[in-house]
Amino acid sequence: MPENDNTEQASERPPLDTEDWELAFVAYKDNKSAALNMGFCLMVMKGYLAYDPPKIEAVLKGLDHAILALYPYTQFHDVCHEMYIKVIDGSLTLEEEEKLKKLGFKF
Repeated sequence: MPENDNTEQASERPPLDTEDWELAFVAYKDNKSAALNMGFCLMVMKGYLAYDPPKIEAVLKGLDHAILALYPYTQFHDVCHEMYIKVIDGSLTLEEEEKLKKLGFKF
């Protein structure tokens, strides 16, 4: 049976590859200081993971803050935070996906 990204658990998804990161960070092309700040944030998280034992809770909190901070910059900001979380989590139902597509959302 083919894998469906909408039904996979987050822990079962493949890791992001270089192209995923390049696409995610293309918005920083004209904002060098914001790109540098993102680099600092990523290094802090990397450092937390390198601790023995890793500071997993701190990384998860940092990622939660990042996800929340991205929300206003998405097309979902005008609609619904819950749908935003479902889309980025891969837990959107087919019915919800169809409704969003009819509204003109692209994801």
